[in-house]
Amino acid sequence: MRYLSTWSFVLVFFLSPSTFASTKKLFEGYYKISTQGSHVGYYIQRYELDPVKKQFISTYFLRTNQQGGNISESLKAYSTETLLPLKYQYTSLQGTTSKTIDANVRKNKLGQDVLQIKINEDGKLRVSEQKLEKGTFLSTFLIYLLLQGEKGVQPGVKYQFKAIAEEDGKSYAGDVFIESEQKALGVNAFKLLYTFKKTQFVNFINSVGEALITVSPALELSAELVTDPKKATENMIFNEKSLTLLFGNVPEGKTHQLASSPPVIPAPLAPAAATVPAAPPKPQVESSKAKTQ
Repeated sequence: MRYLSTWSFVLVFFLSPSTFASTKKLFEGYYKISTQGSHVGYYIQRYELDPVKKQFISTYFLRTNQQGGNISESLKAYSTETLLPLKYQYTSLQGTTSKTIDANVRKNKLGQDVLQIKINEDGKLRVSEQKLEKGTFLSTFLIYLLLQGEKGVQPGVKYQFKAIAEEDGKSYAGDVFIESEQKALGVNAFKLLYTFKKTQFVNFINSVGEALITVSPALELSAELVTDPKKATENMIFNEKSLTLLFGNVPEGKTHQLASSPPVIPAPLAPAAATVPAAPPKPQVESSKAKTQ
């Protein structure tokens, strides 16, 4: 079940609650993870906007039971308003196997953006550095690639991209095709065909980019946004202390369309002229024939 870390919606990061004082919550929700009809875990996703630093922040926590591989994962990631990666911290624990990644973007002597990575697996430290190609972003911010694209989110648009998989610190090519508009969980949604790290997913998102349902047919996995967090965490390990250390508090999971709190649509933080070299790649508009490719 280590393939769960492929999910970019894919434990211990010490932050005080005051860290979040200047940020605006864009999204926060609980997802129920199932495989072959069985409830095997949950994950919590929060997106925030820091209007002062002009940064997006992604935080998530994932936990599965024994049937789901006994996995726990967490991520705290930062990017600029134009999706230029800044830094992230990732942790995972599967059984007794642990892994932590501390990654930061720096300029090398030639002025190029490079990603410096420290990976600690069961006490063994590896340090690496890779040059970032133009347009590369952290995969957890994929939804903002769609929202910032010239064509936005509409059927017939295909995005091709290169993103960093936070669980291994490597860059991979991927693509998203917005196939159609239809209902999901009772609301208007878009069906997306998403491929990353040679794994295919079917995603359903609403018009403001909130993920409603994610399905991996090959892996027989699905994740569904729930209005009641207990539907996701029932009979699962739920450590409030760990969540408070990661999120700054215990997430309520009520900032999304399906809950009582209305979603916040992030407005552009800077004019187009302020776009840095790492701005997201422009979408390619294709005909409906693209669905069969």
